[in-house]
Amino acid sequence: MWSPDVYEGAPTSSTIFFAVVPKIALFGVFSRFFFNVFYLFYDVYVFSAVLAALASVLVGSFGALKQKKIKRLLAYSSISHVGYMLLGFAANSTEGLQAVFFYLIIYMITNMSLWAILLITEFTHLSGRSKTLTDLVVVSKNNPALGLGGLIALFSMTGIPPLAGFSAKMFVFSTALNSSLYIVTVLVILMSVISSYYYLRLIKNLYFENLHMDTFVYPIVLPSAYIISGSTILLLFLFFNPNLLYLITYKMVLCFS
Repeated sequence: MWSPDVYEGAPTSSTIFFAVVPKIALFGVFSRFFFNVFYLFYDVYVFSAVLAALASVLVGSFGALKQKKIKRLLAYSSISHVGYMLLGFAANSTEGLQAVFFYLIIYMITNMSLWAILLITEFTHLSGRSKTLTDLVVVSKNNPALGLGGLIALFSMTGIPPLAGFSAKMFVFSTALNSSLYIVTVLVILMSVISSYYYLRLIKNLYFENLHMDTFVYPIVLPSAYIISGSTILLLFLFFNPNLLYLITYKMVLCFS
């Protein structure tokens, strides 16, 4: 429950660190402990992972519905994505662990693009104030490239093809189904449909709102342009040709065997 408050109160550059790095450490430690040290007690940690996955997706999906501030919304989004990764972890198989790492890498790529857009979206008249959903209205109109990058990142978060976010969710769901987690998988899929609402709401604000706001979005600086364009290309490329990432994540899983 501390996560939305910390995301909102911290500087955006620090929030990016909170949004990505702890998840790498979390699943690295989980993989080492539960697939090596405590493997004989798999029935206990699988049950705990299933409960945590359901709770995370439930809190993340419904908690974000009424959020007006972008950082708080992304904090709840982060909670729900951890639930998807825990579902792959609960599969208790090599394929499930590979799906977790595959999802984590795709999530990091998408997050880099989305947070880079938020970081460089500086308004001349809104400095010092937390950005709200209505502040996105001017982005695509004043800077179409920035709006397009945000559109692709949000569609990938939602899990819409042809983007890598769709492949990541399908990989997690298929491994969970292969491990006979039928009811849990169906519940998570239904809640993921609910979570797609607030991503589509962000897209609606980016492109389909006609509010008049006396603001100006600064041009994209070169390093941010590299991050956003590189992430966008990867999200498209890894959908059509995910073999390299499959191989990398498979090698990662072998490190824990």
